[in-house]
Amino acid sequence: MSIWKLVAGVTLVFILGLLVGSVGTGFYLKHGQPPPSQDPKARAAFIMKKLSKELELTQDQKVAIEKTVAQMTERLHEHFVHTRPEVKKIIDESFSQIKKELNEDQKAKLDALKGKFERRRPSGRER
Repeated sequence: MSIWKLVAGVTLVFILGLLVGSVGTGFYLKHGQPPPSQDPKARAAFIMKKLSKELELTQDQKVAIEKTVAQMTERLHEHFVHTRPEVKKIIDESFSQIKKELNEDQKAKLDALKGKFERRRPSGRER
């Protein structure tokens, strides 16, 4: 009887692991970053959605920032193969433009988002 309990326990752990992995993957795909191969308009829309939500942008701020984000994604897409310093320069320039449209509280939130982004990006590698 104890061998059946062991087999049932191992099977249950396997099935639960499979379910948790599937749910986790689905969550990541739904809320994660878009793949780099997406077109610039889709990437810009994703970035604007994230900024709007995190920074609680007003309608006027959204209009002004949307232009900067669109330019950034176009610049990154035009030259698909960038070295890390080039990408960082483009992103830094865009973030400084975006900051001009924000209040102090939003600037602090943007700095936190930028720090989170930089921690998630692999460092020291070039494409």
